[in-house]
Amino acid sequence: MICRAIACWICTLGLLAAGPGCGQGRAAPQGNSRASNAGSNAAQVRASERLAARPATPLEPGQSWPGWRGPGGQGVAGKTQLPETWPEEAPSPFWRAALGTGWSSPVVAGGRVVITDRQDGTERTLAFDAETGELVWERTHPVDFDPHEVGARHGNGPKSTPLVRDDRVYCLGIAGWLECLDLKDGSVIWQVNLPAQFGARQALRGGRAYVNGTENVIVPVGEGQGAPVPLFGYTGSPTFVDDLLVCSVGGASGGTIMAFHAKTGEVAWKSLRENVSYSSPIVAEVAGKRQIVVMTGPHVVGLDPADGRPLWKHPFQIQYDESIGTPVAHGEFVLFTATSRPLTALRISREGDGWRKQVAWENLELTSYLSSMLIHEGHVYGMNDGGEFACVRLADGKTVWVEGHHGYYCTPVLAGSRLLCLNERGQLLLVAASPEGYRELGQSKLTDGPTWTSPAVVGSRLYIRSDKELRAFDFGR
Repeated sequence: MICRAIACWICTLGLLAAGPGCGQGRAAPQGNSRASNAGSNAAQVRASERLAARPATPLEPGQSWPGWRGPGGQGVAGKTQLPETWPEEAPSPFWRAALGTGWSSPVVAGGRVVITDRQDGTERTLAFDAETGELVWERTHPVDFDPHEVGARHGNGPKSTPLVRDDRVYCLGIAGWLECLDLKDGSVIWQVNLPAQFGARQALRGGRAYVNGTENVIVPVGEGQGAPVPLFGYTGSPTFVDDLLVCSVGGASGGTIMAFHAKTGEVAWKSLRENVSYSSPIVAEVAGKRQIVVMTGPHVVGLDPADGRPLWKHPFQIQYDESIGTPVAHGEFVLFTATSRPLTALRISREGDGWRKQVAWENLELTSYLSSMLIHEGHVYGMNDGGEFACVRLADGKTVWVEGHHGYYCTPVLAGSRLLCLNERGQLLLVAASPEGYRELGQSKLTDGPTWTSPAVVGSRLYIRSDKELRAFDFGR
């Protein structure tokens, strides 16, 4: 189990994340925000390197990849300009930028590429020019966090993917800094230190993060004080419902899931009193009603977006509360899986004034510890723990096909009728999203470094993160 847990934390997750404590609601800005300028050439060269002699294919107005798993949060790209015939050799990146530790995925909006990382004791949010790779701004603050010993080899960098909306960047650091930044210059609009505000404070020995037995990880929240955070940190990526930012929080005075007003950071509602998981919430219409669907430590739940009221709840407990993959939903179905557990489909329906849930089917051939699935035209696609891609019929859970061996991790992106599958080896594989059979349409080696993240797909471009770099590719050149 420990080996599998170590593998899990090398991914994002998603997903799916401390520095001095903050006050109630909005906090006074901590750390530093620095915009780059023409005079800071040395810093820019260290941060990024433009490699192409000619510019990439221009992005169309409004094209974006604003958060974890794309515009709808379920791994489906909008209109792209990727080639019909895949090139035999991958193009060279047209720019690349050095990164520190962390497994958040890149996001693209407003001509910026935003990502988070950690360098020694500093956690950073970085914004690069999407065309040139120039570092436009960086937001930094000190962070002192060590995960539970089971996850020590996963690294201590941020794993929650940022979210961009209305020229604002929302990001969650691994030790609980939830921040809203201006996309233009990185200035702080609001911030909340989650363990400081919602966790029970206790005396902190030695003035730094430490593991308390096998139960709690403690991070500093003030002079001589600390507060528990999830064993491996905050990793679930936030999402939006209307004007509310929704994320996993927990803590003695918090809710398992909480919603914050996007403009101010003030709490809108708190829901549930149980451990958080390491998965990311989604917003989807299920059985005719828009719901927040999320995996907590012991359950999969559907919440009313207006007030966080639980609509239905299904038990799904994993050791260490380490549900990781992001659930997907379509029609009356909600799908999820975890380590050594089958891909499970719940059928959600109305029952009088309440809701009814029942297990519609389970499939052991598409079970995954880390990877998330997607749904396309009545079929579920994804990669199992054996590195096999599989297609499962949504209506009854029957396996249509399963084939290949492509590593251990892949959260695919649907682009038209093709799956873009980036595995942990830095290899991008194209697979037909068709129940007619497994069919490879091309492949490209994009980096030699490990890539436990999901790509951002915008127009003809792919932005990917490896263990040391952010790389920009243009397949339309």
